[in-house]
Amino acid sequence: ESLPEEISELVSCTDLEIYNCPNLTKFPMAIAQMPSLVALNLSNNKQWSAEDLYAGLDALANGPSKEMVQILYARQNSLEELPASFRNMLRLTMLDLAYNKISRISPLGKDIIFEQLYLDNNQLESLPVDAEGYFCGYNGMETFSVKNNKLKKVPNIFSSTSNSRIKNVDFTGN
Repeated sequence: ESLPEEISELVSCTDLEIYNCPNLTKFPMAIAQMPSLVALNLSNNKQWSAEDLYAGLDALANGPSKEMVQILYARQNSLEELPASFRNMLRLTMLDLAYNKISRISPLGKDIIFEQLYLDNNQLESLPVDAEGYFCGYNGMETFSVKNNKLKKVPNIFSSTSNSRIKNVDFTGN
């Protein structure tokens, strides 16, 4: 089963939930062409392959909503790698990728400033930083959670000179 391609023509649709849809066997690529998405929930679709989900998220991060999306839930899926193209999603303030199989992640850079970031229960061994020393931007961040991964050390991603006041940081279970 799949969604109709015409879903990409819903120009006024800002919020979309494709949550727990076991009969939807492939990532619905048409959503990556929706022009006005602000909030998207793709959680609990483990039937999508890691490659298919990666391609869909990459298409979303390069699509017409790339600078519109603010909230993205994609927890409890089979994602193994976060596309580097997420650097394009400049308004993304809440990203929940918990309970996936992510072992590779690219730094997103200081221009991606999350209020909430959940990378819990994945396979991350490190959180890489870009040439400027940023995994992501931290000013305005409220929650940074990477519990139950395979981190070997707490990454040096928080500057003591920053004026950021992060409320919750969780490295439990690493």
